Amino acid sequence: MGAGDLWLLIGNSRWHWVEALAEAASDPGSPVLRFSHSPPPPDPALLPWERLRAWAAVGPVPFQGRENTCQLAPMEGRRLQLEQVPLQQLPPWLGIDRALVGWQAWQRQGRLGRGAVLVADAGTALSLTRIGATGAFAGGRLQPGVSTQLSCLGRATELLPLLVPGPEGLDRLAEAIDPWPIETEQAMRVGCLLGLAAAVAQAWRDLQPLEPTALWLTGGDAPSLAPLLRREQVPFKLAPELALEALVALSSDPDPRGSAGPSPRP
Repeated sequence: MGAGDLWLLIGNSRWHWVEALAEAASDPGSPVLRFSHSPPPPDPALLPWERLRAWAAVGPVPFQGRENTCQLAPMEGRRLQLEQVPLQQLPPWLGIDRALVGWQAWQRQGRLGRGAVLVADAGTALSLTRIGATGAFAGGRLQPGVSTQLSCLGRATELLPLLVPGPEGLDRLAEAIDPWPIETEQAMRVGCLLGLAAAVAQAWRDLQPLEPTALWLTGGDAPSLAPLLRREQVPFKLAPELALEALVALSSDPDPRGSAGPSPRP
């Protein structure tokens, strides 16, 4: 890993980047990482693909199925595949974003004393991914995220407005939330946020009789859900960049597996 290296996770609605900057003064040889998130670029061909260390995708991949597919072809060897994520019992249909956040949370939990994890990844979708204490995928739940819910309400009804939430607005709303708003737009936002927080809290509670499980909160809307979970007295660890941290680790460490073995072949 060197300064200027890039990593990319292509999401459903945004592209998620990591850039290695200059080395940290406190840890020579370990570059500082800068995380950024943006809409898909209008012309991906202009991006500095030669600096790309590794990438993964759950959303549309540029150039696929087009005449200029050859521009992406040299990068295919740097694409991180699901089978490279060292968790056990990963089904072949699982999105690599869920595998990445699950592995990274399980690894970080291991440094705190090990144990099972439930990862709530709050983005376009809210994915709840369960990893057992031994590093095996143990199922999960999926539902629309805040922006998807708001978009569906606006498009599927005659009178409700089409809302595009901004992260800052959601954060402020969550910090000083009125549980029973008068205005329609606020009622939509509050309803979606409280519904997601309740789903995360209930999922965590459902697991405790089965196996002591630590909750990890990640994704773009994670900071908005955090204060609502605190009000529910649900303990959690906030780590918004789990997927990108895993992408960097799995493409930089020669043996990132820890105590987990490779996923069995289907």
